[in-house]
Amino acid sequence: MNKLKELMNNQYFKRYSILFVLLVLVGVVISTSNITYSKYETNTKVNLKPAIAFFIVDVTNQTQSIKLESMVPSDEPYMYRFDVSNFKDNKKANVDLRYKIELITTTNMPLEFKVFKDPDLSNDIVSNTTYTTDDNGVFYKHLIIDDINPMYFSNKKTDVYYLWVKFPKQYENSPEHYSGNIDLVDIKINAEQVV
Repeated sequence: MNKLKELMNNQYFKRYSILFVLLVLVGVVISTSNITYSKYETNTKVNLKPAIAFFIVDVTNQTQSIKLESMVPSDEPYMYRFDVSNFKDNKKANVDLRYKIELITTTNMPLEFKVFKDPDLSNDIVSNTTYTTDDNGVFYKHLIIDDINPMYFSNKKTDVYYLWVKFPKQYENSPEHYSGNIDLVDIKINAEQVV
């Protein structure tokens, strides 16, 4: 008991105890308040979804799909990132390649689409939009990007794209037409050798 009294009377113990309590209080205040660490802020909200990646290390056609589910009518768009690279881990393209992109969407929902290439997130790169119908009468929307994107084997390169999807807020008053529906977007990459 005497050792405990000595410890409590020790100046170092008092200082460290006070410092510890102050640090805990500062931690609690920071975690419960909305502190902004940035000097600038924007009013635009974007729902960014996880990225998908294409690796073109040879002449190839690749397709990956994005399910557009749990979407609600909103003023804010949803963003889906996809990357195209000419390398993966230690494997890299041995020839110069170029690729084209086409996106095909089902038309289950009244969605608006744009595609941006990083860093220019203000210029929609979709060149043409067409529609097709399959044997069952299902409509598909084709977003065609005419840009031919080169990837030279001498450099590792990754191109970053963003699929911008908006479910217009005007449809929030008719949820019975769209609740439970999903839309599907197929992203097709067609890579060929530069000759």
